[in-house]
Amino acid sequence: MPRESTALPSGGFALDRNLPEPLYQQLYERLKDSICSGQLRPGVRLPATRTLAQELQVSRNTVLVAYERLVTEQFATGQVGSGTHVAVRHGEGRREDGATPKVTRLPAPPEEPGRAYRLSGTARLMLQAAPACGERHASPQSAAAQPFVLGVPALDLFPAKLWSRVLSRRAARLPISLAHAQDPLGHWPLRKELAAYLGLARGVSCTAEQVVITSSTRTITHLLARLLLEPGEQVLVENPGFPGARAALLAAGVVPCPVDVDHEGLCVSSGESRYPWARMAVVTPNHQFPTGRRMTEFRRGQLLGWAARSDAWVIEDDYDGEFSSGSPFPPLQRMDASNRVIYLGTLNKALFPALRLAYAVLPPDLVDVVAAAQHFGYGAPPLLEQAAVHDFMADHHFARHIRRMRQAYQERREACVRALHDEFGNLVRVMSPKAGTHLVAGFPPGTDERRLARLSVRSGATVYPLSSYHSAGATPVPALVLGFGSTPPEQAVLGVRRIAAAFERSARAMD
Repeated sequence: MPRESTALPSGGFALDRNLPEPLYQQLYERLKDSICSGQLRPGVRLPATRTLAQELQVSRNTVLVAYERLVTEQFATGQVGSGTHVAVRHGEGRREDGATPKVTRLPAPPEEPGRAYRLSGTARLMLQAAPACGERHASPQSAAAQPFVLGVPALDLFPAKLWSRVLSRRAARLPISLAHAQDPLGHWPLRKELAAYLGLARGVSCTAEQVVITSSTRTITHLLARLLLEPGEQVLVENPGFPGARAALLAAGVVPCPVDVDHEGLCVSSGESRYPWARMAVVTPNHQFPTGRRMTEFRRGQLLGWAARSDAWVIEDDYDGEFSSGSPFPPLQRMDASNRVIYLGTLNKALFPALRLAYAVLPPDLVDVVAAAQHFGYGAPPLLEQAAVHDFMADHHFARHIRRMRQAYQERREACVRALHDEFGNLVRVMSPKAGTHLVAGFPPGTDERRLARLSVRSGATVYPLSSYHSAGATPVPALVLGFGSTPPEQAVLGVRRIAAAFERSARAMD
């Protein structure tokens, strides 16, 4: 049975005794407006008449008359013993708390200058940056149903029951002293745990004081661009590269400048000559997105030399770092002798996206300014989740989960590659290394990769044209990006068959 509505506090439904309308009429109008606007959803139970009368300081008869009119006009239903509920009206479906929510769409920039209200320059920048994300936002249900969705980990293998126990125990033991205030840089025990983990598992050289907890790598990229650069300054970004990083930079008022990526990684000398005034670079050196290439030691040295000469900053996003294969080079942060590198990582892909926890390792001189920005403008993520992740890591559940995921992702990648070979033979070539949670599949010259991606999505396989990650919108070889992290082997076979069917349709349309 639906719970009693908590949406009717006395402050929100205050009745004015100085108006000519009777109190029951005022209450009826308020309730009806809330029902018609959707604030009170179908099936929601209205407060008991005695409870609401006490809150509003009116007689119970006033509430009874308002409720009876709502029932008479079919805005509500009433039954002895079960209370009064908002009616399910024609064309509306009853929605319980567990039902699929509507997907929030990012707004488009206003096309006409004559708006009824004025926006700040920051707001306009954010609206303009939203389309640059270049991502499809699917509901969790559709993401689980379709193969090859990018950026979604193996949620089917996540130890949800174990996580629930850890979270429940932490909630029961959370000190009351932490309930009203927290460090703007994040939960101190988690920062210590992350510093130890990053030193052992990722080769990062840092202390806990240098670690800051944030909600996503995109959020911290936006914050750092605002703190370290002036509006209009240039930032080197990889081409192809992660659209979310470009959008965060655009929203911060700086200019992302695309620099080509080859088999050695970011072409540093090209970026330096084309954009001599750039003062920041955002890179994914260990597992470049989306190509999967690893930046060579020579290029890493070039990048660090450029940063030192140009008084510039390097944001090192360790994308898919936990799931890289082979022996990686030391992180840029460890090689940096000038304290110009800021290392980023995320727990959202390692555990689950809705966790909304990421981290950055700052040069010591930046800790205070980032702490001030977090305190006044951004804030740390929720404390309970931070404390639970600390327990999850301290009890070694995190390390075991990462080991299990590495094995699972290797198996899922192999299944995806096998399925591509079985369906396409030599027509398709896997272009990315054996690492991470996605791969790049190259198709024959002349293939319209954007049409192929659209047809594949309609067939039920969510794939992405490689050109969508290029600033110029074109690639030397037609290719699709397939995320296999959330795609079990049997689903990969079905998904590749759908791509093959879409490929045949696309080829026929071009004949």
